[in-house]
Amino acid sequence: MKVLRFPDPRLRVKARELKVIDKEVRKIFGQMKELMYEEDGIGLAATQVGVDLRFFVFDLSKEERKPQVVINPFIISKSEEKIVFEEGCLSIPGLKVPVERSKKIVVKWIDEKGNEIQKELTELESVLFQHEIDHLEGKLIIDKLPEEERKRIIKEIVGI
Repeated sequence: MKVLRFPDPRLRVKARELKVIDKEVRKIFGQMKELMYEEDGIGLAATQVGVDLRFFVFDLSKEERKPQVVINPFIISKSEEKIVFEEGCLSIPGLKVPVERSKKIVVKWIDEKGNEIQKELTELESVLFQHEIDHLEGKLIIDKLPEEERKRIIKEIVGI
């Protein structure tokens, strides 16, 4: 398993709902957690490894290694108040993009044990969830850039 790099077209695939958490899917959860750590990331969406299912793994715990799996996430509400973070992406190494997102969101999802969770997230956790959910929709941080800047960066990355 490896992280797909832009401009791989599979990064633009909209993920399908994950309906069954079976042995095969649990194996993918484990592989993605390890890959996220190997790549020094804090989040990794299934679509970033070529799996078109609606889930991602993340870990904001720093050294403790407390990875979590978020299945079929759904944003219930977003705050009007915004926050801007310099976001990076494992699929576009070396690129940092200032992205404006909602400061607070309320999200519903299923954890890897099958429990339904609903939680209000703020700051970095809110930004991380919005970033990973974008991946599940086939959207990338590069899409947040103004058109001219996006074209210039794509040219640099693709080498055209």
